[in-house]
Amino acid sequence: VEGAAFTGSFLWKSLRLGFWNRPRGENLLDSGAPFYDTYKTLDGQYLAVGLELDAAVLPPQMSISDWPELNQLFTERFASKTQADWLRIFDGTDACVTPVLSFDQVSSHPHNRERGSFMKNSSGEEFPRPAPVLSRTPAEPCLASDPAVGEHTVEVLQDYGYTSTEIDKMLASGVVECNAVKAKL
Repeated sequence: VEGAAFTGSFLWKSLRLGFWNRPRGENLLDSGAPFYDTYKTLDGQYLAVGLELDAAVLPPQMSISDWPELNQLFTERFASKTQADWLRIFDGTDACVTPVLSFDQVSSHPHNRERGSFMKNSSGEEFPRPAPVLSRTPAEPCLASDPAVGEHTVEVLQDYGYTSTEIDKMLASGVVECNAVKAKL
Protein backbone atom coordinates (compact mmCIF):
# COMPACT_ATOMS: atom_id res chain seq x y z
CA VAL A 1 0.00 0.00 0.00
CA GLU A 2 2.81 2.39 0.85
CA GLY A 3 4.39 1.80 -2.56
CA ALA A 4 1.14 2.61 -4.35
CA ALA A 5 0.69 5.76 -2.26
CA PHE A 6 4.28 6.82 -2.91
CA THR A 7 3.82 6.59 -6.68
CA GLY A 8 1.18 9.30 -6.28
CA SER A 9 3.65 11.72 -4.66
CA PHE A 10 3.63 13.98 -7.71
CA LEU A 11 -0.13 14.42 -7.43
CA TRP A 12 0.14 15.41 -3.78
CA LYS A 13 2.87 17.94 -4.57
CA SER A 14 0.77 19.20 -7.51
CA LEU A 15 -2.02 20.13 -5.11
CA ARG A 16 0.29 22.53 -3.26
CA LEU A 17 1.79 23.89 -6.48
CA GLY A 18 -1.60 24.69 -7.98
CA PHE A 19 -1.40 22.16 -10.81
CA TRP A 20 -4.22 20.02 -9.43
CA ASN A 21 -6.60 22.40 -7.70
CA ARG A 22 -9.35 22.64 -10.32
CA PRO A 23 -12.35 20.25 -10.68
CA ARG A 24 -11.83 16.81 -12.25
CA GLY A 25 -11.01 17.02 -15.96
CA GLU A 26 -9.82 20.63 -15.77
CA ASN A 27 -6.30 20.18 -14.43
CA LEU A 28 -2.98 19.96 -16.24
CA LEU A 29 -2.68 16.16 -16.27
CA ASP A 30 -6.25 14.82 -15.90
CA SER A 31 -7.41 15.60 -19.45
CA GLY A 32 -7.98 19.29 -18.74
CA ALA A 33 -4.99 20.45 -20.79
CA PRO A 34 -5.32 19.57 -24.48
CA PHE A 35 -1.58 18.89 -24.74
CA TYR A 36 -1.78 16.21 -21.99
CA ASP A 37 -4.79 14.16 -22.98
CA THR A 38 -5.98 11.02 -24.74
CA TYR A 39 -7.32 11.29 -28.29
CA LYS A 40 -9.30 8.92 -30.46
CA THR A 41 -7.69 8.14 -33.82
CA LEU A 42 -9.31 7.43 -37.20
CA ASP A 43 -9.27 3.66 -36.57
CA GLY A 44 -11.02 3.92 -33.18
CA GLN A 45 -7.79 3.44 -31.21
CA TYR A 46 -6.36 6.03 -28.80
CA LEU A 47 -3.13 7.96 -28.20
CA ALA A 48 -1.96 9.49 -24.94
CA VAL A 49 -0.37 12.83 -25.79
CA GLY A 50 2.01 15.15 -23.96
CA LEU A 51 3.10 17.94 -26.32
CA GLU A 52 4.83 21.28 -26.27
CA LEU A 53 3.02 23.86 -28.39
CA ASP A 54 4.46 26.31 -30.89
CA ALA A 55 3.48 29.68 -29.40
CA ALA A 56 3.71 31.34 -32.83
CA VAL A 57 1.00 29.09 -34.28
CA LEU A 58 -1.33 28.32 -31.37
CA PRO A 59 -2.67 30.14 -28.32
CA PRO A 60 -0.38 30.07 -25.27
CA GLN A 61 -0.02 26.55 -23.92
CA MET A 62 -0.85 27.47 -20.33
CA SER A 63 -3.82 29.73 -21.16
CA ILE A 64 -6.57 27.74 -19.47
CA SER A 65 -9.28 29.81 -21.13
CA ASP A 66 -7.96 28.66 -24.55
CA TRP A 67 -7.91 24.96 -23.65
CA PRO A 68 -11.41 24.17 -25.00
CA GLU A 69 -10.43 25.59 -28.40
CA LEU A 70 -7.12 23.69 -28.39
CA ASN A 71 -8.86 20.52 -27.27
CA GLN A 72 -11.28 20.73 -30.21
CA LEU A 73 -8.39 21.37 -32.61
CA PHE A 74 -6.40 18.41 -31.26
CA THR A 75 -9.47 16.13 -31.25
CA GLU A 76 -10.16 16.84 -34.91
CA ARG A 77 -6.52 16.53 -35.92
CA PHE A 78 -5.88 13.21 -34.14
CA ALA A 79 -9.11 11.77 -35.56
CA SER A 80 -7.74 12.36 -39.09
CA LYS A 81 -5.18 9.51 -38.94
CA THR A 82 -4.94 6.00 -37.51
CA GLN A 83 -3.06 5.24 -34.33
CA ALA A 84 -0.35 3.50 -36.38
CA ASP A 85 -0.03 6.58 -38.61
CA TRP A 86 0.47 8.84 -35.60
CA LEU A 87 2.99 6.48 -34.04
CA ARG A 88 5.03 6.58 -37.26
CA ILE A 89 4.84 10.39 -37.30
CA PHE A 90 6.01 10.71 -33.70
CA ASP A 91 8.58 7.89 -33.82
CA GLY A 92 12.04 9.22 -33.00
CA THR A 93 10.77 12.59 -31.77
CA ASP A 94 11.00 14.01 -28.28
CA ALA A 95 7.22 14.17 -27.92
CA CYS A 96 5.37 12.28 -25.21
CA VAL A 97 3.01 10.30 -27.46
CA THR A 98 2.17 6.71 -26.66
CA PRO A 99 -0.51 4.29 -27.80
CA VAL A 100 -3.30 3.52 -25.37
CA LEU A 101 -3.30 -0.27 -25.39
CA SER A 102 -5.89 -2.87 -24.47
CA PHE A 103 -4.98 -5.57 -21.97
CA ASP A 104 -4.56 -7.93 -24.93
CA GLN A 105 -2.00 -5.59 -26.54
CA VAL A 106 0.11 -4.59 -23.53
CA SER A 107 2.35 -7.64 -23.22
CA SER A 108 3.08 -7.73 -26.95
CA HIS A 109 4.16 -4.07 -27.09
CA PRO A 110 7.83 -3.97 -28.22
CA HIS A 111 8.99 -2.17 -25.06
CA ASN A 112 7.36 -4.74 -22.79
CA ARG A 113 8.61 -7.67 -24.90
CA GLU A 114 12.19 -6.30 -24.84
CA ARG A 115 12.14 -5.88 -21.07
CA GLY A 116 10.30 -9.15 -20.40
CA SER A 117 7.71 -7.20 -18.44
CA PHE A 118 5.13 -10.00 -18.53
CA MET A 119 5.26 -13.69 -17.68
CA LYS A 120 2.91 -16.68 -17.94
CA ASN A 121 2.01 -19.09 -15.17
CA SER A 122 1.65 -22.85 -15.56
CA SER A 123 -1.92 -22.39 -16.87
CA GLY A 124 -0.81 -19.94 -19.53
CA GLU A 125 -2.30 -16.92 -17.75
CA GLU A 126 -0.30 -13.77 -18.30
CA PHE A 127 0.76 -11.44 -15.47
CA PRO A 128 3.23 -8.58 -14.90
CA ARG A 129 6.71 -9.64 -13.85
CA PRO A 130 7.56 -8.61 -10.28
CA ALA A 131 9.26 -5.23 -10.03
CA PRO A 132 11.68 -3.74 -9.47
CA VAL A 133 14.03 -6.04 -11.32
CA LEU A 134 17.11 -6.41 -9.15
CA SER A 135 20.32 -7.74 -10.68
CA ARG A 136 21.80 -9.43 -7.59
CA THR A 137 18.58 -10.64 -5.97
CA PRO A 138 15.90 -10.94 -8.67
CA ALA A 139 12.40 -11.89 -7.62
CA GLU A 140 11.41 -15.46 -8.35
CA PRO A 141 7.67 -15.42 -9.01
CA CYS A 142 5.49 -18.44 -8.42
CA LEU A 143 4.41 -19.76 -11.81
CA ALA A 144 1.73 -22.06 -10.40
CA SER A 145 -1.88 -21.17 -11.08
CA ASP A 146 -3.73 -19.32 -8.34
CA PRO A 147 -5.63 -21.68 -6.06
CA ALA A 148 -9.40 -21.83 -6.32
CA VAL A 149 -11.39 -20.36 -3.44
CA GLY A 150 -11.55 -23.02 -0.75
CA GLU A 151 -9.07 -25.33 -2.49
CA HIS A 152 -6.81 -25.62 0.59
CA THR A 153 -9.35 -24.97 3.35
CA VAL A 154 -8.99 -28.33 5.11
CA GLU A 155 -5.18 -28.31 4.97
CA VAL A 156 -4.96 -24.76 6.33
CA LEU A 157 -7.37 -25.47 9.17
CA GLN A 158 -5.42 -28.64 10.04
CA ASP A 159 -2.19 -26.62 10.05
CA TYR A 160 -3.80 -24.29 12.60
CA GLY A 161 -4.64 -27.25 14.84
CA TYR A 162 -8.33 -27.80 14.14
CA THR A 163 -9.50 -31.39 14.44
CA SER A 164 -11.37 -33.26 11.71
CA THR A 165 -14.54 -33.05 13.80
CA GLU A 166 -14.22 -29.26 14.20
CA ILE A 167 -13.52 -28.84 10.48
CA ASP A 168 -16.53 -31.00 9.56
CA LYS A 169 -18.75 -28.81 11.80
CA MET A 170 -17.43 -25.60 10.17
CA LEU A 171 -18.01 -27.04 6.70
CA ALA A 172 -21.51 -28.27 7.58
CA SER A 173 -22.55 -24.92 9.07
CA GLY A 174 -21.11 -22.95 6.12
CA VAL A 175 -18.59 -21.04 8.25
CA VAL A 176 -15.85 -22.03 5.79
CA GLU A 177 -15.91 -23.07 2.17
CA CYS A 178 -14.15 -26.09 0.74
CA ASN A 179 -13.74 -26.64 -2.96
CA ALA A 180 -11.02 -29.23 -3.09
CA VAL A 181 -9.76 -29.70 -6.63
CA LYS A 182 -10.27 -33.26 -7.82
CA ALA A 183 -7.83 -35.00 -10.13
CA LYS A 184 -8.83 -34.94 -13.79
CA LEU A 185 -7.99 -38.57 -14.52
